[in-house]
Amino acid sequence: MDVSKVRETVEDGLENQIASLRAELSAISKSLSDQGFELPDRARSTYVSAKRRGRKAARFVGDEAQLAADKAREHPLATVAIISAIAGIGLLAGMGAYRR
Repeated sequence: MDVSKVRETVEDGLENQIASLRAELSAISKSLSDQGFELPDRARSTYVSAKRRGRKAARFVGDEAQLAADKAREHPLATVAIISAIAGIGLLAGMGAYRR
């Protein structure tokens, strides 16, 4: 048997199998779509939306942290006073919770 004929036979068989698989996949996709399962599109849009919001939130937090750091450098005594007050409140709350 000639090599080219074998190749053609194999290629024809593969092409038929691929066409059959495409038809089955199309039928399955249509069936899932009819039942309301459009998960890949929803998942992709949810991912893109979450990614966009995450970047925006990270940028906002970074900007706010930079602003807070700048204010702390401008007013070091006020920063120490605020941190001390927060630590004192935490200490008192901890002691109160421990005694109960």
